[in-house]
Amino acid sequence: MASLFSSLPGARKATLRLLSASLACAFLGMGNKPVISVRFYAEANKQDTERFARPITLRNPPREAFVESVPTIHEKQIRAVYPFQAKDGSWGCAFKLDNSGRINLEVVSTTRRDGTLVAFVGTKAGVHQAAELFIDKPIRDGIISIPNGLTELQIAAITKSWPVLGQKKKR
Repeated sequence: MASLFSSLPGARKATLRLLSASLACAFLGMGNKPVISVRFYAEANKQDTERFARPITLRNPPREAFVESVPTIHEKQIRAVYPFQAKDGSWGCAFKLDNSGRINLEVVSTTRRDGTLVAFVGTKAGVHQAAELFIDKPIRDGIISIPNGLTELQIAAITKSWPVLGQKKKR
């Protein structure tokens, strides 16, 4: 009994091989998904609809607010990280952004002065609000940080997902 592949005409064999190679590449690319997400959302107007903003409770100072539905900065824009021990015993982390993230940070820090950026960190265990950053001046260097509140497990996931500033590359 002949196999299905051997009974196909030549053009269909070539198409089937190309499709198989494309699927293999797609499945291999799926393995690069980060184990942690880090996203910064800008404070939104109360008048924005549910489609563009969602309600949130800010902790410092405690108040009700709204954040945009789409993050201003996300994990795909992070180029490198610098974790550090915070004064309260938890961990903090500085994030060096790529050019796209740097521009987004500069724009939001210029146009949304006196507003807030809210950082969320997501792992397999869930997503939690990590920090609230008051915007008091334009940030042009492309570095944003979560000053505290991160756990050792989150820092381990962060350092696994991005290069650490000041460390040599692993071979």
